[in-house]
Amino acid sequence: MSLSRRKFLIRSVQCIVACSVLPGVTSCHGLTRAEEERGTGYEALVKSIGRERADIIWYASFAPSSHNVQPWTVTVKSPDRWMIGSAEDRWLNEIDPKNRELLLSVGAFLENMVIVANAYGFQAKIRLRTQTPFDPELLSIEFKNAERVEYPLQRLLERRTLRSGFKSDDLDPEDVLFITGGDENCFYYPSFSKQAAWLDEATVAASRQQADRMNVQEELARWIRWSDSDARKYRNGLTPESMDITGLAGWYVRNFYGADDVLNRDFRNASVEHARKQVKESGGWIVITSTNDTPESLLEAGRRFERLFLRAKDRSIAIHPMSQVLQEQPWAEKAGAEMRLTRPLQLLLRVGYPRDYPSPVSLRMPLDAFTKIST
Repeated sequence: MSLSRRKFLIRSVQCIVACSVLPGVTSCHGLTRAEEERGTGYEALVKSIGRERADIIWYASFAPSSHNVQPWTVTVKSPDRWMIGSAEDRWLNEIDPKNRELLLSVGAFLENMVIVANAYGFQAKIRLRTQTPFDPELLSIEFKNAERVEYPLQRLLERRTLRSGFKSDDLDPEDVLFITGGDENCFYYPSFSKQAAWLDEATVAASRQQADRMNVQEELARWIRWSDSDARKYRNGLTPESMDITGLAGWYVRNFYGADDVLNRDFRNASVEHARKQVKESGGWIVITSTNDTPESLLEAGRRFERLFLRAKDRSIAIHPMSQVLQEQPWAEKAGAEMRLTRPLQLLLRVGYPRDYPSPVSLRMPLDAFTKIST
């Protein structure tokens, strides 16, 4: 028996003993959202702008983002006038050098803001403040009193990216219509279609190319929070639970994995094989397009994406953004023609009916980490 194999078995036994005998002392599951609730900064924000306005920011923070970097910032100029921007230290310069995906994430964040504002009786007026995605201030939002618009806000908290456990059944046309809202920029390709087959193959090939790009892997490594201590410290990035690494395997990687393991050839090969298994397990793809590639169009595409995502659980539809094809050449250049679409492709979503729909696990930064009161 090899030394590494022996060590793994010893650690596995340690885990079983710890989980069985000391459930209150050791952690056989990772850090969860509920352990922090609204987090630091919430009550101070309530004192400054009121509970409903503080809730708008808190609910908005549950928007999706690449690597869960949560790139948005909020500067409160006055209780009813805010600036929304991004933090440069949360940009993904390797896989998103043009900040295209950043704008999509901020758009999803903005959509959540508008939904919650309407539910609390505010009308949100949005103004674009830049023509470049690299400006730290992207847009302003002003609130005025209006009639309340009923909306189940729990949807924002329950939205979850699912990466495994998809059934192979194609989506029912009525379910597609429900989650897309009939939006002309959303296109569904069933698993048996030529377009879906091309996306399956291209996704694996693009994933393999990314696995060979050391700069991309180093960036990914910086955003994986293997240990509970790092997860608690940063409350962003990818945890083992959010990557569907649970149980004994989850305990093992939380205690013995680090950034160097992401750069290991075996780990990179395994990630490609995992992508191959994922694309074989789905009910097809949804592609989201935009009018053009301007910041305004990208923000709107992000809002469109979030509206779709928030409706998905109501029809028990799993969504897994897999946009490697749009991040790597030559596939990014070919994708539009292969999908027979003339508008720019912005998001590729692997979709399907899940065998289970577990609770969300991705962590959220405390409000004072991305919100400041302007003096």
